[in-house]
Amino acid sequence: MTSFSACAVCGDQSSGKHYGVACCDGCSCFFKRSVRRGSSYACIALAGNCVVDKARRNWCPSCRFQRCLAVGMNSAAVQEERGPRNQQVALYRSTRRHLPPSVSAPSPTPHSQTFHFQILAQILVTCLRQAKVNEQFTLLERCQQDAILQVVWSEIFVLRASHWSLDISALIEGCGDEQLKRLIFEAHQLKADVLELNFLESLILCRKELAISAEYAIILGSHSNAALVSLARYTLQRSNYLRFGQLLLGLRQLCLKRFDCALSCMFRTVVSDILKTL
Repeated sequence: MTSFSACAVCGDQSSGKHYGVACCDGCSCFFKRSVRRGSSYACIALAGNCVVDKARRNWCPSCRFQRCLAVGMNSAAVQEERGPRNQQVALYRSTRRHLPPSVSAPSPTPHSQTFHFQILAQILVTCLRQAKVNEQFTLLERCQQDAILQVVWSEIFVLRASHWSLDISALIEGCGDEQLKRLIFEAHQLKADVLELNFLESLILCRKELAISAEYAIILGSHSNAALVSLARYTLQRSNYLRFGQLLLGLRQLCLKRFDCALSCMFRTVVSDILKTL
């Protein structure tokens, strides 16, 4: 009877030793691809401690690659690609480096789109995690939280991603999704500060029409009113008398525009799984 051998990186079933470590084919290919391309990853959550397991190994390439190194995978054992394809890749990279500013880069390839989707999925995880600790939202029971996030996750994503602390415009561009670019651009025009973002997030999360019971409808209505009052006071304190109305109109446009783009189609299938991990 063959004994089960777990992948040292993600815990999936190992297919044997690869680059000095027992791991699955997925992690083996990921490591080989990363080394050959000289890929440089950055942890989207900025903490460098994302969970790497069978279900979430594709969420953060940076933490997955660091995990590969931590368990002893040997980058020197990855043989360099030979032949025409390697020369084509080198030529492609050289061409991109020397493109003048006036010349647009080539259209995103399916592989690069997949990579960008994976990074944006990690941003989605961070956005949902932030929503979970929202001052009003955290007071709700888990069942009500999940029921709301299943509906408004796309609005939370667009609001937060459009005001991300790092420049992720290249990621958005790399997806090749014009509607997503437009949504992010329009939301970015709000130019909300940290407190305004929190108030707007509360208004998205605390809609009484998403209540799972009459009691929760009352609670959500109360939370929503409190967020409205807080936002109004904050904008008045800054002597910006038009700001309150501008933010509410921007939020209304964000909520009216359904997130029916390619990214939404992909995320829709994983949102439930993400919520189970938070």
